[in-house]
Amino acid sequence: MQASHNAPLVSVTVLNYNYAGFLPNCLDSILQQSFRDFEVILINDCSTDNSLEVIKPYLRDPRVRLIDHKQNKGFVASLIEGMQESRGKYLSVISADDWVVSPQAFARQVEVLEQHPQVVMAFSAYGLYADEQTLSFVSRAAASSYVRSGRDVFADFLLNGYPQHSGTMIRKSAYEAIGGYDPTLRWSLDAQMWLGLCHFGDIAYIDEMLYAYRRHPSSMSKDPTALRNAIHELFRIFDWTFSLMPEEERRQKQWLYRKARQRALISFAADAVFSGNLQLGWRFYRVGLQVSPWETLLQKGSLAIALRALLGAKLYDKLFRRAQQVNDKHAAVSV
Repeated sequence: MQASHNAPLVSVTVLNYNYAGFLPNCLDSILQQSFRDFEVILINDCSTDNSLEVIKPYLRDPRVRLIDHKQNKGFVASLIEGMQESRGKYLSVISADDWVVSPQAFARQVEVLEQHPQVVMAFSAYGLYADEQTLSFVSRAAASSYVRSGRDVFADFLLNGYPQHSGTMIRKSAYEAIGGYDPTLRWSLDAQMWLGLCHFGDIAYIDEMLYAYRRHPSSMSKDPTALRNAIHELFRIFDWTFSLMPEEERRQKQWLYRKARQRALISFAADAVFSGNLQLGWRFYRVGLQVSPWETLLQKGSLAIALRALLGAKLYDKLFRRAQQVNDKHAAVSV
């Protein structure tokens, strides 16, 4: 497909602040897409490195438009500005340190969105990378691709985690219907968007690793206040998204609301402990206790964290693999 002379079908906002070393990999992966009817809104948020020198050659491509801030506005304001500047029917955001793995990524997402007008967002499996050559693991939301009701996927997001922000493609009309990104949020803008969109249409998942996410040390690890604020933000988002439900459905889903809060309280701790960083995990867990002690303590996730810390990775995996085998045998007998 060739780029049109009118408004492009897809708008991609690339957010950059002092990522000069990562920009070529990101921009090359976008401009080499087989699908070509897109624009790139490249926002340089007053970088102090040589980002502008790196960007300059890419401006020869007419699809790339630079917005160069003279004062740093921050991630949230830059993100919202990118959405406001986007002319496309479909919107996407890619951080300058992430990149597109598959040259067919845009084509695959646009195909789903065009074939299913009720789909409001299309996301995919993604790779978690330490650098361009080191793939840590592939995060998959399901065993196969799907198009499902947003109300059904809503529970999946709350209980199993959210799509990666970089690369998820959304329908602009749906973005506008929920009022866009909340400018008062800092840590959980993506959760707000994905959970909100679940109430406005269907969700498409593509079970292919289309994008790469570069994992950096979390700034929250050095600032427990940031983690506390992130948890409170998630609680606000839960209150808002559940308020979008009819009253009867909201009453029926109180169990899901409780589970979502519990998960938010320990998810950062669990991620650290299961990654082998026990010291950081317990630091995060203490924050959960400070926010809501009983909700943090009285849940199965706390037991799993404690067992993983006490037993270590090998013994924990062996124990729970054996337990799963026993459950599978019981299930086979009952059938």
